[in-house]
Amino acid sequence: MTLRGRLVRFRSFWIFPLLASFLLYLTSRGEPKSRFNDLFWLMPVGILIWTLLEYALHRFVFHIQFPIRDPGLREIVNASHLAHHASPRDPTKLLVRPLYGLAISTVLYAALLALSRNTFSASGIMTGVWTGFLYYEAVHYRVHFSLSESGFIARQRRRHFYHHFTNNKRGFGVTSPLWDHVFGTTLPRP
Repeated sequence: MTLRGRLVRFRSFWIFPLLASFLLYLTSRGEPKSRFNDLFWLMPVGILIWTLLEYALHRFVFHIQFPIRDPGLREIVNASHLAHHASPRDPTKLLVRPLYGLAISTVLYAALLALSRNTFSASGIMTGVWTGFLYYEAVHYRVHFSLSESGFIARQRRRHFYHHFTNNKRGFGVTSPLWDHVFGTTLPRP
């Protein structure tokens, strides 16, 4: 794959870090009381929010057959994920489209801003969400294309492939089983 091909396929890995840097810089200038050391607690909150968002989207949006008549809207909501399940080794159906990620990010940022009433805090939490998202993208890619038989990726692969090939009503957390434990959708013990 060419460099241009990699930049296009893995564009989230440069779009979201640039966006986070720009947003943090911009909001730190506009919020007089913002402090970069607040990122030590804002980012982990964002990562935790990401794990819940990953679980909720995967369970309640991507696996539900909505009665949507408009094919374009249906594609946006869940068809790309269902196509991924149909062809799990197809790299073109594996990573989240950045435009989709940006749309969800815009809605989430607006909600965080409404709750915190502080642009820097909302940006710090979004940076954590994007960190979790990029971690998800990396793990999900490795799970589908790594040949490792031991270690972390192998454990994640077993959990994720159980979800893909055995029971798609369990194991919604790709990067963390936390919410599967909380909501009772963990994989059965062997």
